[in-house]
Amino acid sequence: MAPIPLGAIAGLIMNATASYLITGRLFHRYQQKTAATWRPESWRHHLFAMLLQAIAGAGIGWLFVFCGAPSIGFTLVELAAAIWIVLVACILIQALYVNWHVGFVVGLVLDWSVFIAGVLLVCGWFGAR
Repeated sequence: MAPIPLGAIAGLIMNATASYLITGRLFHRYQQKTAATWRPESWRHHLFAMLLQAIAGAGIGWLFVFCGAPSIGFTLVELAAAIWIVLVACILIQALYVNWHVGFVVGLVLDWSVFIAGVLLVCGWFGAR
């Protein structure tokens, strides 16, 4: 199967499992400590978040193809590290300006780390040439 739809599917699965467990369960108490920062949640917010994570997964799948579809190994780890550095920098920049609890930021970094690793492993396992 092509890596871009694989990435999108993996993104949806990662959202429904890992993101729910990490952000929704393990680190949610830290989100509650800065309640004034957050909007009320609704099913529309969660649906839109799932769509955005599917798009992020497809984007990682596209980057995987753009970098030559490396098989599971050191090159794939390098790609994951490069994506991780960019994403964590974005999260930390946002954390400077938004009133997030440090525990929530740690959870968010962990959540996206698992997301990146999961999508790239799926792409590497099923989509490498």
